Amino acid sequence: MNKYTKAGLSALAGSLVAVSAAQADWTVSGAGKMSYTSKGGSSDATETGGRFGMDRSITVSNSMEMDNGWAVSTEYTIDVASESNSNLKVDMGAMGAIEYNMVDGALGISKIDDTLPTADEETWNGFAKGIANGRVKHSTATGFNYSNTVSDMVTVNVGIVPQGSSNRSTGKVGQTGTSTNETHNSQASIALTMTPMDGLTVYAGTGEGAGGTAGTGKNDDLQVLAATYAYGPVSVGYSDTEIDSDTTSRQYDTTGMSIAYAINDNLSISYAERTVDRGSSATDEEQSGFSIGYSMGGMTIKAHSNAIDSSNGVSGTDHEHTEIAVSFAF
Repeated sequence: MNKYTKAGLSALAGSLVAVSAAQADWTVSGAGKMSYTSKGGSSDATETGGRFGMDRSITVSNSMEMDNGWAVSTEYTIDVASESNSNLKVDMGAMGAIEYNMVDGALGISKIDDTLPTADEETWNGFAKGIANGRVKHSTATGFNYSNTVSDMVTVNVGIVPQGSSNRSTGKVGQTGTSTNETHNSQASIALTMTPMDGLTVYAGTGEGAGGTAGTGKNDDLQVLAATYAYGPVSVGYSDTEIDSDTTSRQYDTTGMSIAYAINDNLSISYAERTVDRGSSATDEEQSGFSIGYSMGGMTIKAHSNAIDSSNGVSGTDHEHTEIAVSFAF
């Protein structure tokens, strides 16, 4: 064997060792969830399909530290295939962290869209798109987020969704899209989380969400003001959110409140209510929900029962959603 071949094999062996070492740092975690769901209400059709379902996810992640001390991490979650999420984050220490997120998650004001304490899910969970309005959020979770803990009491999140952002890999960018997410206007928001005293957390946010017709330059104006307070096993919360648009049918003033009680370290229960005042309707949408959650090691059993009266401000249009689920974390 000549020297050149030996050198090549040595280099290959070295690279394989380096790759193997890097691969050893990757972590894999997963979760499985099985649920039983029942829907009802005066405006819902009689159930004819199966009531059992399953959610599953696998997350692969890794991180490294640059020579200047910055930490770079990446994460990819496979969740029912089409809902898979990708994230790349650069933590600059005292200067904060910037990340690019694609598909799922939250940016800016979306991180505080509903902060009411709950033992399981929010009151709007389980209802079809267009029902249970009043949530302040960007039209998509694909975009940039900058976060920084300004002091021990204040954390800031700034979300930016560039115009036309879509869930595309690097080789697909620049294409003309036809879906709502690919033709939306640019959006930006800021969210503050403040802890002025033990047990009390205050949330405030403002920004823009996609509204009107895509490409017209019209966005909804979003505002959030909320607070939670925990004293011993009891947590209470109150929220006030606004969505203002040039169209009265997209104007929502929403108030909500909830109370959660931790019976012990493993068992919690909660109750929440939200009222949505839609600008174009004389009747308010009323939401309510009970939740219970029990955890034991890597197993969690949760259940919630949500109801909506006068959905979208239409009197007599009612919906119900009940779900019982068991999940395991691996």
